[in-house]
Amino acid sequence: MDLAPQFFLAVLPIILIFAGLIFLKLSRTTMGILGWLLTVIIAVYFFQTSLSVALAASWAGVLSSFGISLMVLFTILQVTMMDVTGAIGRITAYIKSIAAERYEQIMILNVGFGSFLVSIGATPVTMLPPIMMALGFSPIAAVALPCLGYDPLTSFSLLAVPITIPAAAFGFDAKALGCQVALFLPVISTGIALGMLWIADGFEGVRKGLFTAVVAGLTLGFSAILFVNILPASAIGLVGVFSGLVTIAVLFLLRALRGRPAHVDAEPATVPTGGMPLWKAAFPWILLVSFAVIISIPVIQAGLYSILGPAQKITVVADKVIDLKLLNQAYFWVVVSTVISAPLLVRSRAEATSILSLWAKRAWSPTLAAMVFFAIAYVMDWSGKSVIGGTLAFLPGADAFNMNAVIGLTLALTFGIGFPLASPLLGLFGSFISGSEASSNVMFYGILDKSTDVLSLDFLPVYAAHATAGGVASGVAVAKIVNAAAVIDKLGIEGEVIRKVAPVAIVLTVLIGVMLCVMLAL
Repeated sequence: MDLAPQFFLAVLPIILIFAGLIFLKLSRTTMGILGWLLTVIIAVYFFQTSLSVALAASWAGVLSSFGISLMVLFTILQVTMMDVTGAIGRITAYIKSIAAERYEQIMILNVGFGSFLVSIGATPVTMLPPIMMALGFSPIAAVALPCLGYDPLTSFSLLAVPITIPAAAFGFDAKALGCQVALFLPVISTGIALGMLWIADGFEGVRKGLFTAVVAGLTLGFSAILFVNILPASAIGLVGVFSGLVTIAVLFLLRALRGRPAHVDAEPATVPTGGMPLWKAAFPWILLVSFAVIISIPVIQAGLYSILGPAQKITVVADKVIDLKLLNQAYFWVVVSTVISAPLLVRSRAEATSILSLWAKRAWSPTLAAMVFFAIAYVMDWSGKSVIGGTLAFLPGADAFNMNAVIGLTLALTFGIGFPLASPLLGLFGSFISGSEASSNVMFYGILDKSTDVLSLDFLPVYAAHATAGGVASGVAVAKIVNAAAVIDKLGIEGEVIRKVAPVAIVLTVLIGVMLCVMLAL
């Protein structure tokens, strides 16, 4: 059977999105919507999918995206509140007061602190560039470093939603995937740390900061391995939080051993007398981390779920049910921590109005984009299926008309035994076009599942490599680079940033492929 025509049709929406982003310079949201429309058309007219099933798949994708889309929506609200009220300024003023070598600044801010921030749902690509500029880094470095450092822990960002969302959607063990991802991290986190030094100061920067970068990267990676194994499955969202904090502590310890104390008790000179206390500025994050720890306790999880119970289950079509688990989701507790903190930080009704207005301006596009890319993934996954006896399933032999099956089979036949080496490139590509590792993980799940099945490969390590490469792609993701450039008024440098970071991302992705081949061979 000649799969070439079907393969071309199945990948056409992805090609359209890529072309629109790169050559037409259209927004991720616009291209996501166009890609979704094309996916629905192709699924209906060429892959024997009814329009009702295609639309139901889209709705299922939107509902399943809440773990990432609503997380983005509400974390932007929290960060906007902290930004407008001066809390972010207070925190950054303290960070800038730390006397450090240039390479130490890169490691402390972008590896340690950046990992912690993104793990609790904050956005280092909008928070760190102004700090990097204030510390004397070039605009290219000020944008590139937070973007590359956005996800050195890859799938453990945003309280691990890149792991938990596909696990919930496709029914596999999130902790098992987390353990597989963590195996890549000592090498990849160290590679990211060294890549940051090269981006900022070339090979001279790597020479000066080599030891510190290796310590930061290995600490981050091995901490992730430790915490993902010792924490219960319900607390997997805390792996990145704890690993980031451990890395910060180790970097400060290293400074102390070198005779450069952090002076953590000193008040920075840039903060005026009577200014906001540091604890107050960080109060929303303190609350959020506390809530994340509490809701990770199994008995509390069960109690929270029982409050709404079956009312949280939404039947999409036939036997397909989406369980929202609203009170157990990290985004709900982002809202709670924001609401509790608001009276402490917001000083007037006018300031509250300004926060809400700025939030609406910043948040709608990335939130909608996340929903749309999940919708595309579900339409591809459900293509060729029909409602048969109250169940959504393939007719006998009809799985040949599934978009993911066609792509997966074609890739397996094309690469053969070399597929593990090439498969992480799908993660890099998926996160590049969608701007989100979670979206990429959902979009390519079916393709990788089919490919590994055809080649009789262990699925979980291959999927973990895909996810790890998706985290590396944060350094070249257009959406993140645009956000980072906008906060320092340097829009237009996106192409230069991508050209600077792309070699690092590609080398690390190839390295992930080599590591995967070794793992599968053992």
